Amino acid sequence: MDRRKALKTIGCGTGAITLTPAVVGIFHSCQNNSSNFVPEYFDKNQFAIVSQLMELILPESEIPGAINLKLPEFLDGYIYTIYSKKVQKKISLGLDSFIEVSLFDSGKSNANKLTSEDLDFQLAKYLKADFKKNSSWKKQNSDYQKALKNKSESPKLPKEALAYGFANQLRSLSITAFRTNEYIGENILAYAPIPGEQRGCVDLMETTGGKIWSI
Repeated sequence: MDRRKALKTIGCGTGAITLTPAVVGIFHSCQNNSSNFVPEYFDKNQFAIVSQLMELILPESEIPGAINLKLPEFLDGYIYTIYSKKVQKKISLGLDSFIEVSLFDSGKSNANKLTSEDLDFQLAKYLKADFKKNSSWKKQNSDYQKALKNKSESPKLPKEALAYGFANQLRSLSITAFRTNEYIGENILAYAPIPGEQRGCVDLMETTGGKIWSI
């Protein structure tokens, strides 16, 4: 997975983080945080795992990586402040499943012992899966959610399917956090602090060299 090249095409991705006053406040808070950051949503072990995963998705190159941009701190505050308890619970279940499967596959007994290589293997497993495997995990996830909604039974946790859903959600959130980061917006994406004329239906390559506009 050549993530360095992938960074150049992040602007073509989908997903968005709505910039409400609360979200803007989270951005500012993250930039001012010291090294003694205490997560509000994740526990310390979860935050360490999520930080490693985000750095694997958005590694340091000629562009700062997720950790230097403080994206894990932003994500922790975003989930805690913006998401409902129901959504938070689903994210926690997905993360716990991801960690449990990672421990099983690596033969380790403690999440603290998971290495970047172990986590990279899991990301590749889910994010590079073929169509058949993707479809299977999506169906398992859907069936599990339906069973929960009907409350007619206690469905067995489809741990790999839940881990798959978490990996994809984390990638999407990481990319949208990256795109809305102040440093990235002003230095990497197409940025115009004083917008000029509006022109519709123009080639993006001609106007910005293929970069999306910063917000």
